[in-house]
Amino acid sequence: MKKFIVLCLLCSFLVSISLFKKEYDFSKEDNLSVQVFVSNQNYEHLSNYDFVKNGMGAIIFCDYSQYKKIKKDCKDIAGVTFIFSGDDNTFENVIKNLKIKTTAKTRCDFIGYTNYFDCSLNIDGKKTNVQGYLSDNKVYIGFPLLLGSY
Repeated sequence: MKKFIVLCLLCSFLVSISLFKKEYDFSKEDNLSVQVFVSNQNYEHLSNYDFVKNGMGAIIFCDYSQYKKIKKDCKDIAGVTFIFSGDDNTFENVIKNLKIKTTAKTRCDFIGYTNYFDCSLNIDGKKTNVQGYLSDNKVYIGFPLLLGSY
């Protein structure tokens, strides 16, 4: 009986670990800025941040440390875009480091799926939760898709 209980506890521990999603740390990227897209029409909790209302919610412009706080405080995040300096190598390294399974890719853009982000969309029957774009030595990585201008 003790072995059965230990086995059950071990199985539940392994299942809980597999459900936990660790977020990728973008903090080491050069000239990093973050755009957080929130869907709530109530903007009072955003007064400490630079933001623009966009009709469906707001875009918050912030740095990475502010993003971490916003992520804890906001329950209505619809998407996030990370923008940082980079070239072709940086772009390819992001795909590799995020372990992205690309479903469509060219030299300067991709869409795909990674375990570093919880929600996903179904695009052409494929699970998608990340999009990237490289332009003018800037890398744009959006979860679940790039939102806003790039």
